[in-house]
Amino acid sequence: MIVYSRKRRRRMHALPAALALIMFAILWLISNKTSAEVVLDAQSLEQWNRDCRRCLIEAQYDVIKGEIVRLEVNMGEASISRPFVSNGSRPVLAWSWSVDEYDVERKAGLFRITVDLKNAENDKEYRVHYVWDPSAKRGDYAEISGDEFVFVVCGSDCKSHRWYDIERDLMADFLMLTGLEEVFKPIKFYAALGDPSGRKTEAGGYINAITISYLPESVSAEPIATND
Repeated sequence: MIVYSRKRRRRMHALPAALALIMFAILWLISNKTSAEVVLDAQSLEQWNRDCRRCLIEAQYDVIKGEIVRLEVNMGEASISRPFVSNGSRPVLAWSWSVDEYDVERKAGLFRITVDLKNAENDKEYRVHYVWDPSAKRGDYAEISGDEFVFVVCGSDCKSHRWYDIERDLMADFLMLTGLEEVFKPIKFYAALGDPSGRKTEAGGYINAITISYLPESVSAEPIATND
């Protein structure tokens, strides 16, 4: 018969307990990430406000993606917007988009998803533009003003007529852009394509969907007692 020391038995008890804790943490994270809430798709397009001249904004059908949203403009910018009421903390924004051929020098294919954010404590508002800018590099970012920022999520590496899936942790991005650890909620979304200066521009693009989900708050692991 094999006899283990008390120290060895303690380690043998601790190992399955540690594995159980890891599995619990993984399952907790999976179960506590809320299912994605649809912000924009073909069915919800009519709930968005439209702002454009000589443009096309409509639901279409793609043989691969199914129902999608088409934005097309030949003068200025095609823009849609919608107020939003957040139902959780640590928001994660996700979307899929594609653009037609574009003129790099004129940035005619510039596509953007914009989020307005409000500080939960002092009601101060911020704005973050997530852009497809073929003249920039992915990961570039800049401060437009003290409360407005632009972040390149699709740059010179992204090609026309291809779909790209984007997912952004809004709180992590805000910390990176501002250096501020603030609690905030998204209050409005925009999707826009073209040249906001109003120049003659021919551009077209698609959005499959925009969704938002919420990560759980960080978990502090409680120690697990083991028997000798």
